[in-house]
Amino acid sequence: MKNGGAASRQSGVSRDTIHRHFRLVKQGDPDALKRQETPDIRHKNCVDQAIEDAVVEFSIEHPHLGQQKVALKLTEALGVDISAGGVRSMWLRNNMNTTALRVERSQALLGSA
Repeated sequence: MKNGGAASRQSGVSRDTIHRHFRLVKQGDPDALKRQETPDIRHKNCVDQAIEDAVVEFSIEHPHLGQQKVALKLTEALGVDISAGGVRSMWLRNNMNTTALRVERSQALLGSA
């Protein structure tokens, strides 16, 4: 289909998008239209990787502790102020936000050792 207006009406996207796609296909091949995966970027406002690793390791060792208890224990042990919400955010990033997920990961590590 060479008409950008008809293509945009049929597909429901703007003419600008259609023309941008035409340019990409003309420059390269249809693979140029695939989404480019961005690398796993660590944001500036995230905690240090060492602290996150410590939280994950402690949570796997003690899977039944809640976020408040983990925050208190690690604040005492590391001397770094960690909030309960920060622990929860780290759990969410590492897919271990429920007790069942932490127990499952703990069992998997014990089974592989």
